[in-house]
Amino acid sequence: MSRLRELFRQQQNSRFFASAFAGVEAALEIVGRAECARFLPGGLPVRDWLAGSDDRPVPAAALGSVAEGVLLHLYQLCVLQPGPGNPLARAGGLRPVGAVGHSLGSYAAVFSALPVEGRREYAAAAGRSIAQVTVALLRCHQVAPAAPRPDGELLRRHAALGPGAGVPGAMAAVVGPRRPALDEAIGRSGDGPGGRVEIGLVNSPTFHVLTGGAEALMRLRLAEGGLFERPGTRWTYLGATAPFHSTVLASAMPLIGRDVDRNWQPVKGDGLTMPVYGTGTPANLQFSPHVLHEVAEQQMCRTFDWPAVVDAATADPAPDLVLDIGPGASAAALTRSRLRESGSAARFTSL
Repeated sequence: MSRLRELFRQQQNSRFFASAFAGVEAALEIVGRAECARFLPGGLPVRDWLAGSDDRPVPAAALGSVAEGVLLHLYQLCVLQPGPGNPLARAGGLRPVGAVGHSLGSYAAVFSALPVEGRREYAAAAGRSIAQVTVALLRCHQVAPAAPRPDGELLRRHAALGPGAGVPGAMAAVVGPRRPALDEAIGRSGDGPGGRVEIGLVNSPTFHVLTGGAEALMRLRLAEGGLFERPGTRWTYLGATAPFHSTVLASAMPLIGRDVDRNWQPVKGDGLTMPVYGTGTPANLQFSPHVLHEVAEQQMCRTFDWPAVVDAATADPAPDLVLDIGPGASAAALTRSRLRESGSAARFTSL
């Protein structure tokens, strides 16, 4: 938040932020403010959050997945603006010939490949992209089933795991077990109270994110203690307020598709200026007939395989430079690790 506040205070970014704030407001109108208030009672006063001083604490309303996703996309598009702060300046001014984005970062990866010129046109396009991301996040929370409080016995058993048990959430990062072991554990758990657990993200052979809901995750963790509580395994609940990359959110897709078709010009893959990889297939989005539908579906209800995305981006043709949108240092570290494993000589510059 402090870095975004700093960017907000810079005069050269005023047009960009004005367009961004208009995009957030447009999204609230599209979904319906009364409907949004059901799961977002404080609204999305992004301008007020950024206008605060750096030592002003982040409001609780900004900690949910809608606000965090909007702020992340806002930051990424601001940094991607033409000018000296652009990450390509660190790459000697080279233009990338491919882009990748991790989960929500796929939206920014697509944006980086749009044929946009000049800061004025860039700001207008950024406002549309921020509206699209905000709508998608709002729709996911609209359809996400309300999580009933798990029964007392389940909570008691979970608390008995000790101080490191964490606060249960809709998604959990698990480091240690490999994919086959996770698939077997999930298969044994089946569909129980609270739904079914799925593998939402594959970050590396030993780093996965499980998704599906707090109760389902707790039940799986307790039922498979021999796997998840063994030495060297780490289970960390994430702060997600919706189970992204889960079939639970599949019902959001018709709503998002309708919103996109009614409010914006379609983005066709053949209009992208370079290959973009960020889907669960993975595939070059330049061959997609409707890029925004594809990216939304990947983000909401498909498993995302980051090593496969990196491999696809460096395969054919072998690029000289790939823009890694991330987000975050962890995605950049995963990218570097995958490049070492594959022996690729491709050059990446990270956001």
